[in-house]
Amino acid sequence: MNYMELRGHLGLIELVNISSSVKSFLGPRKSYKFIYDQDTQESTLTCSSFRLLESLDLSSAVGQLFNETIQAHHKAYKTGTTTLFFLVGVWSKAVLECLHHGVPVSLIVSVMIESLNSCIESVEALHIPLHNIPATKQNSSHGESVVDGRSGHDSSNENHCLVSSRGGNLGFEYAEHNPNIVEHIESVPPKKGNLNSKSLQMGKLSHSRHFCNPKISSCQNPSRTSSPSLEDLTKSLSHGNWQVMELVGMAATLLFKTAHEIYATKVLFQASCLNICFFKGLPEMNSSATLGYVTLVGPEYATVVKNFEGRSFKVLLLDGELTEKYKHLGFNKASNLKSVSEFADHERTSEDFWIGTALQIIIQANVNLILVRGDACPQLIMQCLHRNILVVTHVKPNVLQAFSDCTGAEPVVYLTQVSRHNIGCEVYATMCSEWLSESNQTIAVSLHACKINLVTVMLSCRVMPKIQVMEDQFWTCTYKLHNALLDQKVFPGGGAVELFCLNHLQKLEERLVCVRPVNRGPQFCMSSWLSTSAIHYRSFIYKCLAKGWTKYLSTLLLNIGEYSSELEAMTFIQNELHNIGAFSSASAYVFNEYSRNIVLIDDVELPIEHKRVAVYDNVVPKVEAWRSALHLVLTVLQSDAEIVTGSTTQNPIITGESVSDDYIFL
Repeated sequence: MNYMELRGHLGLIELVNISSSVKSFLGPRKSYKFIYDQDTQESTLTCSSFRLLESLDLSSAVGQLFNETIQAHHKAYKTGTTTLFFLVGVWSKAVLECLHHGVPVSLIVSVMIESLNSCIESVEALHIPLHNIPATKQNSSHGESVVDGRSGHDSSNENHCLVSSRGGNLGFEYAEHNPNIVEHIESVPPKKGNLNSKSLQMGKLSHSRHFCNPKISSCQNPSRTSSPSLEDLTKSLSHGNWQVMELVGMAATLLFKTAHEIYATKVLFQASCLNICFFKGLPEMNSSATLGYVTLVGPEYATVVKNFEGRSFKVLLLDGELTEKYKHLGFNKASNLKSVSEFADHERTSEDFWIGTALQIIIQANVNLILVRGDACPQLIMQCLHRNILVVTHVKPNVLQAFSDCTGAEPVVYLTQVSRHNIGCEVYATMCSEWLSESNQTIAVSLHACKINLVTVMLSCRVMPKIQVMEDQFWTCTYKLHNALLDQKVFPGGGAVELFCLNHLQKLEERLVCVRPVNRGPQFCMSSWLSTSAIHYRSFIYKCLAKGWTKYLSTLLLNIGEYSSELEAMTFIQNELHNIGAFSSASAYVFNEYSRNIVLIDDVELPIEHKRVAVYDNVVPKVEAWRSALHLVLTVLQSDAEIVTGSTTQNPIITGESVSDDYIFL
């Protein structure tokens, strides 16, 4: 396609250029990028499309609109951003192709929204409900379960395995816990030409469904089988980050055990119940999770903590700063006022006076521990340490709330608000001597209380540029589990949903053959030319929309290394679409082919329980990523069309409304 012929649609072309930068981020086998800042001459390592967004030049109107769309989606779901990022580009290309072939703008808008809504409605048949998920493996039945420790991803290929290795990249595939079947498959000799060692650079795939005996491929809908355990669910949502997701699963298990809950629920597991503490310079294998709040403090705190080991603290929660000049956001200082000292000792500064007053309030309150959301005056901290009072700064609001809930302490903004009703009790502190950084400049202190609904995940890393990457991966995994429990349903992963949508678009195209204009009177009758053109254009729009999902799947397969060329990946996708079309029920085919195929991964670093892997995808984040991507593309399309033609279309995009028979040709 020659973009010069469509130079009036600069917004769509800009979207294509912006989105091309995340191609290597799709799938579990992500490639890291170094982002170089010419101004500061610093580099950042990332494999996150959201972090990449921060380094792109988005100063234009289209760039700002793109940025707002990504930011809104990330704020709501914390996952699915790369899918949204990529689909914006491929669907912008699809719209440009429609324009290149003369398809009216209003028809592009209405048909694309209509077809996407139809696809979203159709994939409801693939929902796998999550009810009564056992919080521990022992409480789950051993029928069907989701398995994958390094598994999964947002969308790849239906029955293919993404094979991972040391970087936390992964392999995925649906599997079942049946060693007899596994042994049987191992005896089947591999066929030539599917997955070879050259394409699988991150590990060796010894068996896949392509090598299996077809007699064992029958299955049932996973939604009709027993629920997976929490451990199985986290593995299936890990999408390549099995080590990080394992920490999330440990944190969730601790929360449920504290609440004495047998089943995992969306009420007890919230992302706000988790906290991160980084330990720089330690190997990643040391990472773990513990109940309570763990933070790093200076060595001078060690004496206070040791003095109170085995004894409880009385805690004060400050939802602000412990400094003289701190004022809350609603405070407006009166103008034209001057303070006059009431003391004759002019050598004593106002800060010294404030420190003395603050210390007196703290001592009178008889507290031993102060958790402060913001900064604290260093001189006041030292004064408190001399009196065995522990002051911890930069405590996040969710941590303050957790201690408030379990100790009865009420957060205050100023020390002058402190009373006996604001003080909490029964908080215990211990030193984590095993968590000492190599520099020994800080020590780890664990604060915990009875029935506290807070877990700290301690992440360790020797590579400094990777710290931000690990944090992003952790919160992504956390919100994958959070969204799954919140929605109480998941999609089968591995590209099953995208292939199902491609099949659905093919069906919509086939139905157009039977479409005839309805005679509603002479005033409403469309001309035969207009009717034929509308049907032809609809068919072409369906094809262009489908090309976006096809490009998405083929890119994933290439990133995995399963295919050496885009042509091979496209051929596989077309063969799968042919198989789905030949099956009596598309959803039955998807569940049959995606839920029971066995894949074994040869990777010495991969635990044995992770060598049979499966994948689930979140429902709402995935669907909303599709919707947001298309709405952004069509909004830019209409804006470009208004500039080119000087007219506006009447199709509201945000509401998703479409017109059935009345078309506006621009």
